[in-house]
Amino acid sequence: MIRRMKILVFGASGPTGREVVAQALDAGYEVRAFARRPAAVGAWSPRLELVQGDVLEWGHVGPAMRGVDAVISALGTGKDLGETNLFSDGFAAILWAMAEARVRRFVCVTSAGTIEDPRAPFLFRTAGRWMLRRVIADQQKAEERLRASDSDWTIVRPPRLLDGPRRGNYKVEKDGPAGDSYEVSRADVAEFMVSELMAMRYVREAVGIGY
Repeated sequence: MIRRMKILVFGASGPTGREVVAQALDAGYEVRAFARRPAAVGAWSPRLELVQGDVLEWGHVGPAMRGVDAVISALGTGKDLGETNLFSDGFAAILWAMAEARVRRFVCVTSAGTIEDPRAPFLFRTAGRWMLRRVIADQQKAEERLRASDSDWTIVRPPRLLDGPRRGNYKVEKDGPAGDSYEVSRADVAEFMVSELMAMRYVREAVGIGY
């Protein structure tokens, strides 16, 4: 019997995380969904394992890492734009647990705001970046931690996230923004993250994604 690849998904109860879980299951993977409120993951499958925990608690993250082959992070702060350490300290805990468990592959989402983009809409470059400054600063710190690690990471930087189905016509650009509309659906972001996990086209690289 061929063993299925098992993926650990952080932020599995968030809107992007739920898409990741659903698409990973559709792709045939075994999925361990890590969330503070596992019931909010909203999926069921004999290949789905729900784990309750806080990514900022290393004692929760370590046990969740055991027996998995790769990691996807869909962590997000939602509508909370205040001071946060979710990304930087969350990634620190994940990277520590990966090293302990000898797991190397890590695909994560931050945001297009972590890099300067003169083509971005004026309101985002001004008011938007100011409103998101605390979240962006923590995401930038998290990206620095990834670069300092020896994991096989891929950073995905979406612009404004939309709800709705996959379109499949998104663009991906290494080390820069992608597309002209400055938006992309969560479903398409999830599709790319799940496919990139094994495709490994952008190992130790950051990519923009958009329409």
